[in-house]
Amino acid sequence: MRKRKRKIPGPIEWSGYKDDLDVWHAHKLFFGKPMSDVQHFFGGTQSIERADELLFMPRQAFQYYVFAFADFLLSDKAIGDPDSASPFLRLLVAREERDSGSVAQIYSELLSTIEYVASHQSTYEADRNIYGNFEELAEKLHNLCVPR
Repeated sequence: MRKRKRKIPGPIEWSGYKDDLDVWHAHKLFFGKPMSDVQHFFGGTQSIERADELLFMPRQAFQYYVFAFADFLLSDKAIGDPDSASPFLRLLVAREERDSGSVAQIYSELLSTIEYVASHQSTYEADRNIYGNFEELAEKLHNLCVPR
């Protein structure tokens, strides 16, 4: 499914960012920037940090910048990078559990990336004994976002 054109989050969409130190840091990195300009903030352990920031980010800012994370995972830079793939899926599950609807509202737009990451665990060199089963994480997310 095609992603719809999104507007870069402004002050209203970032409202409350000063209430959380991680989100304040994310605001400093991302505010006013298009997704293409924040790609270099992802990769390896940086992705773990970004996932934590995205988890607590105001909803509309999250719903914009999570696509930068998704785009990174589909790039060649993410090959062999389990510390990006695993935090992405875990972020989506945790975010939906924490802020019901925040992922569900954009789930259909993220679905192709979710399915790719889940079915290409070996591409990310993500050992199941360390990172768990990506397909199970994707299934859990699906059940959260598309209740039966």
